Amino acid sequence: MGYFVGVLYFYLWYTSILAGYICLYCPILPVVLVSNKFYRYLTDVILTFWQQYPTVLSKVLCKTKVEVTGDAIRSNEMSILVMNHRTRTDWNVLWPSLYHSVKGAGSYKYSTKFLLKDAIRHVPGGGWVMQLSFWIFIKRFWDTDRDTLKKLCDYIEALSYKFSLVVFPEGTDFTEETKEKSDSFALKNNLQKYDYVLHPRTTGFSYLSSQLLKQNCLDAVYDLTLVYPDVVPQTEQHLVQGKFPKEVKLHITRYPSSVLPKSEDDLKHFLETIWKEKEDRLKEFHTTNNFIPGPTLKRSNLDLFPALIFWTLLPYITIYVLYYYQEFRKICFLHTVFLLCVDLLTPGFQWFEMQLYKLKKEYFGPKFTF
Repeated sequence: MGYFVGVLYFYLWYTSILAGYICLYCPILPVVLVSNKFYRYLTDVILTFWQQYPTVLSKVLCKTKVEVTGDAIRSNEMSILVMNHRTRTDWNVLWPSLYHSVKGAGSYKYSTKFLLKDAIRHVPGGGWVMQLSFWIFIKRFWDTDRDTLKKLCDYIEALSYKFSLVVFPEGTDFTEETKEKSDSFALKNNLQKYDYVLHPRTTGFSYLSSQLLKQNCLDAVYDLTLVYPDVVPQTEQHLVQGKFPKEVKLHITRYPSSVLPKSEDDLKHFLETIWKEKEDRLKEFHTTNNFIPGPTLKRSNLDLFPALIFWTLLPYITIYVLYYYQEFRKICFLHTVFLLCVDLLTPGFQWFEMQLYKLKKEYFGPKFTF
C-alpha cells in the first residue's frame, strides 16, 4: 500500500506539472513580448494555484498533518524566507505550510519561488516551469552568482515585483555526511558544533538582502523552523515508498525591513544569530517535545477542492487537446524548441526575460514600466 500511494503521489504531481506546462505556460509565452509585468502576473496566478495541488495531495493522499505557528506571511510584501533544510523532500511539506501561512488580499497570485542549484533548471517539465515561473538558479561560483543576484534585484525593482523567495542558507540537506562537514567548519573557525542544523552559508543571503534593502524592495525576512516529529523522509525514494510524515511542524518569525541590518557584515551576523536560535529551539523540541509557542495559522481546506479537481483532470484534457488539435501541437512544439535553445545556450529563461526587458526599456525610454 505504501508504494502504491507513493507512486500515485508522484504520478499526479508530475503529470500536473507537464500538463500545466503544455496547456497553460506554452500558450501565454507571447505575452512576455508585450508586457513583462503582465506575464509575471499570469505565471504567478498559475503557479500559486498549482501550489495548492501538492497541498491537497499531502492531506488527502499522504495523510500528513501540517501545523503552522507564528507570524503570517503577508501577500503584499517582497520577502525572503530562510529555512533549515532538514531533508531533500522539504518542498513536499513547505507548500502545505505556506498555504496556511500566507495571508492577504493578493494571496491568489502571491507565488513562492526557490533559490536552487543551476542543474535543476534542466529537468524536463519541472525545470522548465521553474524557469518560466522565475525561480532563481545559482552555479556556486560567487563572481557569476553575484552578477545573477544583482540583475535579479534590479529586475524586481523595475517591476515593483512582490513574491516570496525561499533560501536554504545551509546549501544542502541535513545528513550524517553534511553534518561532519559542518562540524569540521565549526572546528576550523572556532564555532559551536550544531546537532540539528548545519552552519549557514551567509554570503549569498547577505548580498541579496543588502541589495534589495538598498533599492527599498525588501519588505521582510521570515525565519522558518521546520521539524519532523516522526517520519523523516530524507530522499525522494522514501516518498516513492510511501514513507510520508504523519505530522510536520513549522514556526514562522517575521523580521520587517525596519529591524534588519543594512550592511552585508551585519546581515551575516544576523543570519548566524537566527541559526544559533534555531539550533537551540530544535534541541529543546527533541529534548522536551515542546515546540516554539505561537498563534496557529490555519486556512480552510475546502478552498483546496477546485485545485484537486482541476489539476487531476488537466493531464487528460491535455492529451485530448494535443490529439485533436494540430495547431496546438505546433504551438507546444515551437515553444519547447525555443525553451530548450534558451536553456542550453543561455543562463536560462530568466536571463532571456530580463534581457528582453532591458531591450524594451532602451527602445521605449526610461519611462517604460510594463
